[in-house]
Amino acid sequence: MPDERPPDQTITDHPAGDRLETWGEIAAYLGREIRTVQRWEKTMALPVRRLVGGPDRVPRVFALKSEVDAWRREHEVLKKALDSSEEVPAPESGPTTSTETEEKSSSLLRRRPVQAFLVVVVTALLTIGIPKLVEMLWPSKVILGVRPFGNLGEQTEAFIPAGLTEEMVARLGQLHPDRLLVVPLTGAPPAARASSPNLRVDYILQGTVRRINDQVAITAQLIQTSNQTVVWGNSYERDVKDLLRVQTDVADAIVTEVFNKLPHPAPTAREVNRDAYLAYLEGRYFWNRRTADSIQKAVALFQKSIAADATYAPAYAGLADCYELLGSAPYTAMPPKAAFPLAEAAARKALELDERLAEAHVSLGYAYLAYEWNFSAADREFKRALELRPGYATAHQYYGYYLTAAGQLPQAIEQRKRAVDLDPLSPLMASALGEAYYQSRQFDQTIAQNQRALSLDPAYAIALVNIGRAYQQKGMHAEAQAAFQKILAAVPDDPAVLALLGHEYAVSGRRDEALQSIAKLNSLAAHRYVPAIYYSLVYTGLGDLNEAFRWMDKAVDERTEYLIYLGSDPLADPLRRDPRFAVLMKRVGLPFAY
Repeated sequence: MPDERPPDQTITDHPAGDRLETWGEIAAYLGREIRTVQRWEKTMALPVRRLVGGPDRVPRVFALKSEVDAWRREHEVLKKALDSSEEVPAPESGPTTSTETEEKSSSLLRRRPVQAFLVVVVTALLTIGIPKLVEMLWPSKVILGVRPFGNLGEQTEAFIPAGLTEEMVARLGQLHPDRLLVVPLTGAPPAARASSPNLRVDYILQGTVRRINDQVAITAQLIQTSNQTVVWGNSYERDVKDLLRVQTDVADAIVTEVFNKLPHPAPTAREVNRDAYLAYLEGRYFWNRRTADSIQKAVALFQKSIAADATYAPAYAGLADCYELLGSAPYTAMPPKAAFPLAEAAARKALELDERLAEAHVSLGYAYLAYEWNFSAADREFKRALELRPGYATAHQYYGYYLTAAGQLPQAIEQRKRAVDLDPLSPLMASALGEAYYQSRQFDQTIAQNQRALSLDPAYAIALVNIGRAYQQKGMHAEAQAAFQKILAAVPDDPAVLALLGHEYAVSGRRDEALQSIAKLNSLAAHRYVPAIYYSLVYTGLGDLNEAFRWMDKAVDERTEYLIYLGSDPLADPLRRDPRFAVLMKRVGLPFAY
């Protein structure tokens, strides 16, 4: 049942012309029967409010036209997106009433395994035969896609719906991982979400957020894609500090109403300081933007969250993630010896507060891998994260980094493919898979995957870096230089890209421009950290291996993160033919021979 809400003084701020005072007025405004709109409130999160007033304290319903209009627009957009999707077939018969669809929704879940069984048997016998048949007959997972929560209010900061979406994906992914696969549908407009071949979801969870002063109104609904029906919906109005409890309410409701045959541990909720949680959400928002400036903003916000609530584990994990990026290529805003100890300490603190926090295990694992060069400990932490959250795309992505460094390139590709499957519209995941192809010297695949990343985010610079490196390996020097120069047009003093362009100039015979790149790096080093490995990259392109190894020795002393990937990076081929390279890699502790 929808919440019986206490009086909200902010409601009186709305003009009388925006108010629909009774069920009759609401129904007339929508052109429906009263019982229909009452059902819509329960099943489709129609934003109806209740106000307790008068001596008898009887709840009085009312709605705001602005909220009803936004709700109606949202449903029109959803219907268009679902109608255009290849994954959502049209109903077999004529139109059905809301009552009929509600009655049919539960029976559809019961019929689905029978249909799936017949398809599996026929497909297996005709295509792959008996050996795979047993594996395919295990119960298939229900796939739930989570759309970004929409922002309906001028007072609602962007990080609140963004953070709510991220937290919802995390919570739902922990409910029943052996039967339920949760896929975030982020990073692309509705048309792309509807038509992507990777998005074969059974259900879509979507919602909206509206903040009014210290109150937040959240609506959520679950769409069954097979027949375009709303099988569950509800609305919540809470104080901002109760957002975590709202998320738990929604997750529990979905399991109870739709997946009630699946046993699951009830997620726990804890009271969180309001300022701490808001700062954490905003920090994750900037961390996901993946620029040096946005990561620095995220550091300050996670520190603000910790200052407000020193027991809030996710904020420490977020801080660890930021420091690791700032100490790694291509950001390198901090020396590794300054950044990674801070990251490791923050990750350990997060795990001290919550050992089951998968994000913190990933952070600690990457510190072991990239800074401590402790491969066995890194392997343990990544596997623990995947055990806690099998559907966590970032854990698969980072485990792929470990496998790349360990020389297991086919397995690294598979892990990053898994990350793309879990988060198919993330430019980061697409680009990470493209980089795995680059390390495996599949350069056409590298370019294709990173172009896909650019189709999701045209400003995603890491994709251009990978494309430029792949073009260079194919001997397409003009295209490689154009990719690097496009990044420098936006950030002309980026040392990583300056080094890559300097190397490209060197291998394409433009020696003077390569030496100018070294001069630019020297100029930057006068006022910021420039990793030694960047100099080595340019000197490698120039064929000056003595200077290249001299700078590589400095990179080992700096404990440069990217050293762990040199075992397979094609840019290191000239060094790999020199006996000094094997000695260098042994110092890094890479667990395979050269």
